[in-house]
Amino acid sequence: MSNARGLSPDGHVRTVTGVSRRVFVAAVAGLLLGACQAPKPQPSTAARPQKSVRGDLVFITRDGCVNTPDMFNSLDDALRSLNLALDYEVVNVGTLPKSDPRTGYPTPTVLYRGGDLFGIPEPTPPYPEPT
Repeated sequence: MSNARGLSPDGHVRTVTGVSRRVFVAAVAGLLLGACQAPKPQPSTAARPQKSVRGDLVFITRDGCVNTPDMFNSLDDALRSLNLALDYEVVNVGTLPKSDPRTGYPTPTVLYRGGDLFGIPEPTPPYPEPT
C-alpha cells in the first residue's frame, strides 16, 4: 500500500505535496495581492449631467394634502433612478386662479407635458373643489 497514490512510504496519507503547496501559496498570494489593490473607479450617475425636467413635469398639491410627502418621495426616487434632475415645478392649487384647469385635478397629481401622468383627463369647468 505504500506505493498507492497519495500515501507516504510508511503508509500515511500525504496532506499536501510539494507541488500542491506551491500552487496553494501562489493562489493565496494572488488573492491577497488582488485584494490590496485600489478598486477601479466605476462610472457613476453623479458624474453624468442630469437632464432637466423643468417645464415638462409639474407636481400639483395643496396645503394639508396628506399624500403629498409620499408622492414627493416616490417621484424623487423615480427621477433619481432615471438620472433626471429634481427641478420640476411644484404648484399649490390654492394659489391658482379658479379659472385654471389645474385646480380641478385631485391632489397630489403629477402632470407630464400638460397631461396627467396616470391618464386622468383634463378637468372641464366647473372645476370641483380640490381633494
